[in-house]
Amino acid sequence: MGKPKAPIWIDLFDPNEDERRCAAEITGLRVPERSDIVNLALSSRIRTDDDAMYLSIPYFADTDNGHYPGPVGIVVTNHVLMTLRFAESPAFKLASDSCHEHRWESSADVLATLIEAIVNLSAQRMEDVSAELKKLSDRVFTPERLGTPLLRDIMLEIGRLEGLQARNRSSMLGVQRIVSFVRAKKPEWMSDNVEVRLRVVDHDLRTLDEFDDQLTNKLQFLLDATLGFISTDQNHVMKVLTVASVATIPPIILAGIWGMNFKDMPELNMPYGYPIALGVIILSTLLPVWFFKWRGWWSGD
Repeated sequence: MGKPKAPIWIDLFDPNEDERRCAAEITGLRVPERSDIVNLALSSRIRTDDDAMYLSIPYFADTDNGHYPGPVGIVVTNHVLMTLRFAESPAFKLASDSCHEHRWESSADVLATLIEAIVNLSAQRMEDVSAELKKLSDRVFTPERLGTPLLRDIMLEIGRLEGLQARNRSSMLGVQRIVSFVRAKKPEWMSDNVEVRLRVVDHDLRTLDEFDDQLTNKLQFLLDATLGFISTDQNHVMKVLTVASVATIPPIILAGIWGMNFKDMPELNMPYGYPIALGVIILSTLLPVWFFKWRGWWSGD
């Protein structure tokens, strides 16, 4: 039996050895190892080998499920595009579904379609982060006084959004390097139409990079504002406690000077005077504690 005809796109999803061997036989290309994709050296991640371009995105986060970003490898020649990934990807599914509306003319056409899908979904995720930041900003800057527990929840939300944006940023950095490399090489088998599409994608990536700077600054601003409100809230509590402490200084001083050395003290003749005194002492301790809890000064501390 002869070697089967190679399709225009082979997408390997966490392949085993048999699948890797089959893809290599169909395409005549070397299937990259995972260690090759995550290599820190840029020359190892993006290079040409004969007529094939070996591209990779070491940190590719295409979902918001909080999983650690996984690598994506891409090998493209004049007749086939081979991708290697280890996690589900909405961008790959979107690119695959687009073949029903747009018939792919070449492997470069598929590559451009895949990159466009990745960039479009990344832009959508950045818009989602921007919308959530707007809601979070409305929660922070409100005329109502926010307590420390609520402000701490807001800080956790800011951290979650920053994590989403950081994963998105790492993916965009890898895609931007791929687009710049492919445009610089511009192999003969790449049509002018694909080159124009990559040029538009390159412009979109630069625009998204500026948008990312705005989101990062907004996240930092909200974090600083939240920390400022927490500090203000704690200062308010300390002010009340300071006033209460100062108010009790004169009675303590007078009690220290005069003591309780008076000739007529009716409590001395009361049969239950000592237990009553102990009860009053305990009550004087519990009342301030109850007052602090009622004011919410201990909540979440």
